[in-house]
Amino acid sequence: MGKYLKYAIGEIVLVVLGILIALQINNWNENKNRRSFEIEMLREVEQALLQDYIFFTDHLMGYRNKTELDAVSFFDRAIVSNQVIKDSMDYYFNRLDFGLRVTYNRGPYDALKASGMDKISNDEIRNKLMQFYDFYLPRYEGLIDFEKASSREKMNPLIEKLSIAAPIQIVGENVVRTNAHLKDINLRNDEDFNKLLFLVKQRAVNIKGVLELLSNYMLQLTKLLEKELQNEQP
Repeated sequence: MGKYLKYAIGEIVLVVLGILIALQINNWNENKNRRSFEIEMLREVEQALLQDYIFFTDHLMGYRNKTELDAVSFFDRAIVSNQVIKDSMDYYFNRLDFGLRVTYNRGPYDALKASGMDKISNDEIRNKLMQFYDFYLPRYEGLIDFEKASSREKMNPLIEKLSIAAPIQIVGENVVRTNAHLKDINLRNDEDFNKLLFLVKQRAVNIKGVLELLSNYMLQLTKLLEKELQNEQP
């Protein structure tokens, strides 16, 4: 009887140990799969952030926003030097309201969010991603849209007063329409024109400040993600 009990207890212990080992292996596999999914999603978010950072710095700030500021600078130099180059004036006049549109890719973040933000094991990364995509981006985008709308309401009447519509040109079978011309005005003394320059510069500087804030935050997030991912196997 004693031998039977020892055998039975041994069998139970082996079964329990087998179950515990199986559970441990299962938990290890689940954690590994969860971490692999987390790394994959964070890599996609990192790539989206990097592409958006390049778009913000190179295109929005480095091209579109800079074009408006360069146009204002051109007229400032013309006012100081009192030199007028008609062709250049028309070119830069049509770039005072060059405009820009803020777009970005939040698809990878939304996919991660839909799967559950608790899947991000790094608390700092999780909190900063949520802060950036759910707070900073929509609010600063709203500020830019408001700045554009409120300034355009004041600028459009001035641009219309200062513009001369360019006549169409017939080239072969094609109709060519060119940009409007700036009226023959005194750059130094025309109140409407100098008010327009003030509004354009104010808008461009304000929008540039917002874009710089967003770009810097994107760069910080990208570096934080890079540090998290650098030791992980692809």
